[in-house]
Amino acid sequence: MAGSNVIDEIEDDCGGHDWSAMSARLNSFWAFPQVQEVSAERLARAGFYFTGEADRVRCFSCRQTVENWHQGDMPVQRHFEVSPTCKFLSCTHRSSLFASSSAQTTESIYDEEAEAMQFRLRTGEVVDQSVYPIVPHMKSEDARLRTFSSWPTQSPVQPSNLAQAGFYVPETSEEVDRVQCFCCGGMLSSWEEGDDPWAEHAKYYHNCFFILGHDVGNIPSEQSQQQSSAPRGSMESFEERLNSFRNTLHPVDHEKLARAGFYSKGERDRVSCFRCGGSLKNWQPNEDPWEEHAKHYPGCSFLLSEKGQEFVNSVQLRSPRGHCSNGPSHHERASNIMQLEIAQKAVEMGFEPIKVEATILERIQQTRKEYTTVADLIQDLTSSLSDSDSDVCQEVQTEDPLKKLEKLQREKLCKVCMDNDISVVFIPCGHLVTCKKCSDSLSKCPICCAVITQKIKTYSS
Repeated sequence: MAGSNVIDEIEDDCGGHDWSAMSARLNSFWAFPQVQEVSAERLARAGFYFTGEADRVRCFSCRQTVENWHQGDMPVQRHFEVSPTCKFLSCTHRSSLFASSSAQTTESIYDEEAEAMQFRLRTGEVVDQSVYPIVPHMKSEDARLRTFSSWPTQSPVQPSNLAQAGFYVPETSEEVDRVQCFCCGGMLSSWEEGDDPWAEHAKYYHNCFFILGHDVGNIPSEQSQQQSSAPRGSMESFEERLNSFRNTLHPVDHEKLARAGFYSKGERDRVSCFRCGGSLKNWQPNEDPWEEHAKHYPGCSFLLSEKGQEFVNSVQLRSPRGHCSNGPSHHERASNIMQLEIAQKAVEMGFEPIKVEATILERIQQTRKEYTTVADLIQDLTSSLSDSDSDVCQEVQTEDPLKKLEKLQREKLCKVCMDNDISVVFIPCGHLVTCKKCSDSLSKCPICCAVITQKIKTYSS
């Protein structure tokens, strides 16, 4: 009887248990039967806690379960197989997943110590003491440009553009077109026709401080850039930036672009910031230059001095990097639709993922805007279901509307006390999880374990 009580206590995680802490998850494995096959530490680091049933474990974040463990199993990889969109995995084990996927064809030796250190770094238990830039002697754009003396003439990208985007050619480069960022140390190679160094840098190393516009000591080129119709060095004044648009057709008001720090590059609708050097293109007529600046380059010192940190935070929360129409194209965003929190909630309610994705894409194509609430998405999904075959989503159609309403109401409740409405958003992860009272004692986000640097009060309409 005592054993049954213990198992019941472990399973009752919807009550007072908070499994977001590593220590809490680790303690749950004291009676785990397969501890000889897979260590409790590895399971807990992968976000799992023991449910008390057989060898079944559950993720505290995405709530998915995994069982039937055997020797040699990789908890993080098995977690990813059942829940590829888990926020805890994406926040804490992104690099591990990339490494494991790239090494699937080769026999690799598991390094427990390395995984543990990486986990502590990602969750903030150990602070990354790396000094940026990684390669300080390449802070000068001219110094970077000098490393391209043997750059292949047939390359589709120019050395001047690569150097301006923070890249230089490392001395021990194994590939003829491999470059490295002086700030983050990220490497790129195999350049193709149409590649833009700034865009590729942001695509693969979007957290690079240089790409984000932070002051990392970059020294712009002192040489006059003959090929550019508007050198960055002469764009400090509003009048000069505005004048750069004189012979340019642009879908956005020229004065608004100039006031937001942008000047024309003379290449279609592409513009660059005179301060941080960030470039944007593929503009839509209704886009606001200040907001686009804050979406893509939130660390720009000119942006922060003119609009303030509060403005940047609000823009980032409404439209975080990676889901912006001015960065990736609409086609590129389609592949990431199911990463959206609203999409995941709809799937959890029983809607088919393919239907959810199609509905969101249709909304974007028709209005160029994404859904802002789960209720709006559910309304469109249910209305489209009534026009389709009755067997497409039978479970959703027969589900009691009152239960759906209860689910929506529960989504608004604090995930800690389950009494008060959610009213605080955590920065930088952007998760809405708790009420004001419960947030006071938290230093890490209970969803993704990211260290909380700021807590912002929200108000529901």
